[in-house]
Amino acid sequence: MSEISFKLKKMMGFNWDILSDDQRDNTIKYIFNFPLEGDIPDRFGFVKCEEINKNQIYGYFTQEFEEEKHRYNNQKKEEKYVDQPFEDFFFIILFDEGLCLIQSRNIKNVSMSKIEGVFTRALKSVFDEMGVEFYSLEDFSAEIGKDEFINIFNTENIISMEVDSLKGQSVPDHFKIFNPHVDKDAITRALFNDDFKRLDKTYLSTDNNGGLQDLKTSKIMLHTGNPKEIGYVGRDGGKVIITDKFGPSVKLDIDIESPKINDVRKELDKIISNSRVRRTGNPKQTKNGKQTSLLSLKVTDDD
Repeated sequence: MSEISFKLKKMMGFNWDILSDDQRDNTIKYIFNFPLEGDIPDRFGFVKCEEINKNQIYGYFTQEFEEEKHRYNNQKKEEKYVDQPFEDFFFIILFDEGLCLIQSRNIKNVSMSKIEGVFTRALKSVFDEMGVEFYSLEDFSAEIGKDEFINIFNTENIISMEVDSLKGQSVPDHFKIFNPHVDKDAITRALFNDDFKRLDKTYLSTDNNGGLQDLKTSKIMLHTGNPKEIGYVGRDGGKVIITDKFGPSVKLDIDIESPKINDVRKELDKIISNSRVRRTGNPKQTKNGKQTSLLSLKVTDDD
């Protein structure tokens, strides 16, 4: 496998949580059976879709293009003709997170923004057919703050850590190195403060068993500097990397020619395990303080 570039998008105006089980099932079925829309040479649609988990699917968004080509006959005379090939873009939809990913790739004479626009149009067609509210797709990006890094450090089994902006810093007074035996702090604090006169950036790592969270050196570096990246043992035993900036472009190690469900799930864990993604990936649209959808507007009298 090799890493594939994706655009990470949030689904605006969409809330999977308020749909019934039947509505969810029908929405997924409709995507799976979505007919090609548009006219030659601009047809598009979803093909070869598969379920990852109950609320997650993947497949290919295909777009037809008109392309002028040429060939030579037996007399070596050039002949021009027009072809209408389809180009496939691997996609993943995380309905419960309100997120989707679409493969980012270069197509001759076609911008990726145009592909994203048609992909959005196709999704809107699906949700409109199901009576589900959906406005648009927007680039999703997030910055991970120091407090979040510290929370990860304190709750996970840490394998690696990168910290910068150490030069000229001092170990924060509020951070107790030998808590509760703070009388031991003075010498250690002075030694690190002296090192920070020259040391600006550091990368710490251990084997796959982790344990950096138990080392005073890593604790001091984390609380003193600016954390840029942290790696920990994930739920499946693999390494999860969290960086200070996430999206809107991400790389996933997926064989898109013959994807395997377990590989896709493993790569998605890298996204879903990010607390900032879990917190903001599913935007809630409200009406009168209540979450609503087009469907709820149709079938209730209260609104």
